[in-house]
This record gives sequence, structure tokens and C-alpha cells, in this order.
Amino acid sequence: MFDCAKRMRPWFWFGWRIIRNHMVIWHQLKVLDVHNLPLTGGVIVASNHISHLDPPAVGGATPRLSRFVAKEELFRQFFLSWYLPSVGVIPIKRGAGGRSMLENAAEAVVNGDLVTMFPEGTRSRTGMPGKPHTGVIVLAAMTGAPIIPVRVSGTFDCMPPRSTFPRPGKVQVAFGEPIKWAPDELDTDNREQLFREVKRVMAAIYKLPGWHPRHAKASIEEIEEKIRSFSSDSP
Repeated sequence: MFDCAKRMRPWFWFGWRIIRNHMVIWHQLKVLDVHNLPLTGGVIVASNHISHLDPPAVGGATPRLSRFVAKEELFRQFFLSWYLPSVGVIPIKRGAGGRSMLENAAEAVVNGDLVTMFPEGTRSRTGMPGKPHTGVIVLAAMTGAPIIPVRVSGTFDCMPPRSTFPRPGKVQVAFGEPIKWAPDELDTDNREQLFREVKRVMAAIYKLPGWHPRHAKASIEEIEEKIRSFSSDSP
């Protein structure tokens, strides 16, 4: 069994308090509409991803125990190899389809946990939204759980690519209304539907209050065009 909620709870809340204090003091963390997040029951959070600071920002803004999905390589680092499993982080092997990750994540959601995923898979190095992957929609189909869209702003400027320590600056995390599907509405064998629905989630993320990275390498026009593509019918 992958579920380790009882074992991870003390370490999670210890780390959460440190992260929350850092985000509030160092980054003036502002959290919007957190009432959209159910306080109990299985749920999936889907957030944009523009910085290494995004997981602490989303985690610090989330008032309940949550489990993140992270690349398997992080579990090979000395401290993280112990700490990440102790707080219930779920590893994903990139490029391998992620089936075992989805099964572990689905087990957590079915058991009533909150699981946080970044549909873009990896953080943006330019400030431009990335191409989303369909795993988050497959997870929703496997569990019947709603997806809460979340938009993080400010983290790219506070911790841009190649930086090793976050700079002071404002960070905002906005929670959107749940996106739900009827039972059996999602077909995991229908790739066209999966891509259409993950674009719908990304569009919902970028409709939330927030701002584009001020020091993005991509232009505002390019970023806006990418966001508009999430609402289009093209692949």
C-alpha cells in the first residue's frame, strides 16, 4: 500500500508551517478564493508551473494535507530521498507513461487525499505556458474526483531559471471553482477528448486572477496567444 497518511502527517505539517511562514514573510503570499477547495474528500489540484517555487507556493496556500507529484530524479538526492516519501510525495518517471504514478495517485485520491499536479509536467524556462499533458484528466477519470484549477503568479520573478535561492517579491495563489465530469463521461482511450479536457483545465487556470512574469523571456503577446490556444479547437 502506498498510502502513508498517518506516518507522513507530523512531518508534513512541520514542513508546511516552515514553508507557509517563508511564503508569507519573504513573498507576501496572497491567497484568493481558497473556499473553492474542498476541505475533505479526494480532490485533484491542477496548477500552472513557471518556477521551482510553485510547489512551496501552492502547498503553503493549501490549508489541508496535500500530496504532490514530483519527478523521480529528486528522490535520488540525499536529503530528499528521505524527506519526500515521508511527506507522501508521489514519484513519476518522466517519459515512461507514468502509469504506476497514476495508480498511486488514484489510490491516494480514492482514500480521500488531495493530490497536486502540474499538467505542464515541467516548469517554464521562458515564462511561456507549456504544452499540457493528459495525466491529470486520466486521474480524474480513474477516481471521479473534481479538479481545482490553481494559478500561481510571481514565482517566476522570485525564482527564475538557474537561480538557487528565491528572491523577495510578491506571490499570489488563486483557487478556481471545481471542474467536474459526470460518471463515465471521460474515456481514457479517447485521446482527442483527453487533450480537449486538459486544454479546458489550462484555460480555467489562466482565467483566474494573476499576472504574467514581469521578466519573462517570452513577450506578453506570445504568452497571451498561447493562453488563447487553450480555448481553441485545434490540437
